[in-house]
This record gives sequence, C-alpha cells and structure tokens, in this order.
Amino acid sequence: MNQFVARVANWLANEVIVKNLVKNKQFQNMAMRTHLRVEKTKETAKQSVEEVAQAVEKEVFSQQGRMGGGDGIRGGIRPPPKGGIGGFVQAFVKEVKKDFGGGP
Repeated sequence: MNQFVARVANWLANEVIVKNLVKNKQFQNMAMRTHLRVEKTKETAKQSVEEVAQAVEKEVFSQQGRMGGGDGIRGGIRPPPKGGIGGFVQAFVKEVKKDFGGGP
C-alpha cells in the first residue's frame, strides 16, 4: 500500500511540474537554446571528425605510396583488410564516421 501511495504522489508531482514547465516561457527558451547548442556541437564534431579522418587517411596513403603499398581492387575482388597502423587507422576512422553519422 505504501508503494502505491508513493507512486501516485510521484506521478501527481511529475504531472504538476511538467505542466508548469510547459507553460513557462523561460523554460521553453532555455530548452530551445540548449537544443540548438547541442545540434551545433554535433555538427561541429562531425565536421572535425571528417577533417581529421581526411588528414589521417591522406597521411596513411602517402606513407603507403612511399613504401610501395596499395589496395586497388583487382578483378572485382576486395583485398583483405590492411594490417598494421594503417589498417587500424582506417578502421578507426570508419567507425568514428559511423558513430557521427558520416556514412558507412
């Protein structure tokens, strides 16, 4: 019985608080500013990740070019994943891009 009363009191308090916050113009403005700031931060992070990924990929490919490496597709068959630091960096960049909505 105690839990039931506690749940009803909790529900009632939540209803009153939420309805008052919904009506409060200052709260609405704060919520909108927070939302816009979060969206802007997401976009900035996504752009930063893409820039870093491009720089890292460029560096990895330039090092492979100096070492005579390559990963061209021959006969339509994909080569095995790269090993070493280059393979790690490519896989890492790919996963970070997926996390930030940058594609596969």
